Amino acid sequence: MSPTRTPPPIATALLQQLAAIATRWPSPGVRRLHIPQRPGDAGEHDAEFCAIELEDGTFGLSYILLGGTLDRLLARHGSDRHDALAGADPMALAQRLAGGDEVERAVALAAVNALTDSVWRRVGYTPPPAGNSLGDVVLGSEDHLGMIGFFPPLVRRVDEAGGRLTVVEMNAEMVARQRERFPRVHITLDRAALAHCNTVVGTSTMLLNDSLDAMLVAAPNASRFAVIGPSAGLWPDALFERGVTLLGGTQVVDGKAFAQAMATGASWSAASRKFAIARGGWPGWTALAGGPA
Repeated sequence: MSPTRTPPPIATALLQQLAAIATRWPSPGVRRLHIPQRPGDAGEHDAEFCAIELEDGTFGLSYILLGGTLDRLLARHGSDRHDALAGADPMALAQRLAGGDEVERAVALAAVNALTDSVWRRVGYTPPPAGNSLGDVVLGSEDHLGMIGFFPPLVRRVDEAGGRLTVVEMNAEMVARQRERFPRVHITLDRAALAHCNTVVGTSTMLLNDSLDAMLVAAPNASRFAVIGPSAGLWPDALFERGVTLLGGTQVVDGKAFAQAMATGASWSAASRKFAIARGGWPGWTALAGGPA
């Protein structure tokens, strides 16, 4: 019997795939980095994202509230600069997903997502629309849902289904804040709490803090494992190979409106669409991008 092949780190796998695709579909340059301009007190928002816009008008998003990422991103690039990273090579930015600091990894993931959307549009692939904010996961009373990262709107949905809910967070401050807001929900820092969950929905932040593989191991009884969020706009092959069953991301469909919303702190939901790619329905990246450019 041949030994089980250990997959490379997920960042390495993603970057190797991008490099292979780029030989057939060379990437456009960066038009600019978009950083949110949103007034409010520190800690007021649970989610905030930056975006890389490429010269072909495609966008990629990335979460920026890990640690001091937002403050450092603002200090490094500013929120009101219209030339931030203009002309940069997105492939070079993407390389910092492996080994970069918090800011570099956030920008790198946005670049990965922008590069993905750029090729998807050029090959004519439109990811299927998401039917719900759970990444198309339907819950029943027999389900024990594990959330990695907190999705406040989904607490009511679990209650309505009559299922059980366990939330695993990576930040003690976030755990304290969410326990105060949702005292009836089991919220913990211990990923071992996922062991009894048959369904897991995790944020794409796991790609930034390199915790996805550990979370998959911690949830051996999960027959459904969805990775969702605006940062999950990437080729899903490496995730599906590891046991993820569904990828739910966000695609910008109105670049002008999106950029204006980012600049003013308004909601950009109307300028984007949510999608959900199921592992069983994914044709594979070689089927989509393997032909000549």
